[in-house]
Amino acid sequence: MKNAIKYSGMAFQMGTVIALGAYGGYRWDLVAGRWGEGETAWATVGCSLLATVIALTMIIRQVLNDSK
Repeated sequence: MKNAIKYSGMAFQMGTVIALGAYGGYRWDLVAGRWGEGETAWATVGCSLLATVIALTMIIRQVLNDSK
C-alpha cells in the first residue's frame, strides 16, 4: 500500500510538471502572437516536450533511488 501511494504521488508530480510546461509555452505563444489560425504554436510544443523529458528524468531518478 505504501508503494502505491508513493507512485501515485509521482504520477501527480509528473502531470503537474507537464501541465506547467504546456501552460508556460502557451503563454509564451500568446505573448509572441503565434496563437491564432494558421499559426503553429512552437513554444507550446517545445515547452511541453521539454517538460515531459524533465518529468520522466525526475521519475526515473526517484525510482532508481528507491530501488537502492
